[in-house]
Amino acid sequence: MTLEMRELKGDDLFTLLSIVGKLDIKDEFIKIFEGNAEASTVIPMDKKKKEPTKAEKDKKEEEAEKRGMEAMAGLLQKVMMNASKLKPDINSLLADLTGKGIGEIQKLNLKEYTSLIIGFFKKPELGDFFSSIASLLQ
Repeated sequence: MTLEMRELKGDDLFTLLSIVGKLDIKDEFIKIFEGNAEASTVIPMDKKKKEPTKAEKDKKEEEAEKRGMEAMAGLLQKVMMNASKLKPDINSLLADLTGKGIGEIQKLNLKEYTSLIIGFFKKPELGDFFSSIASLLQ
């Protein structure tokens, strides 16, 4: 059974903040986003146009995507390591996002449950949430 998740909405902010707060990752979180900000500086390469070349832009986009994936992988690992204290919050969030009951989420087999968590971390709007939080923490 493959469960589909709805798009994150404003009301999900409170659940996400609760989960992030319980992870106690403020310093790690700021470090990730400071690194992304420093690495995103582009040096103009095309002297006539005073802007980066297409190759440089493509390279920077690939690097940014890689840093984003590394950040999400790090956060996913932190969630998995703290799963026991986050279990009620995670199950509640997954139930809400899928329109299922908490009991249904708890009864998923390991593969389905893990796929759901990974799918959550791949949600594009989650990046907006983390960017917003990072700006608040600085």
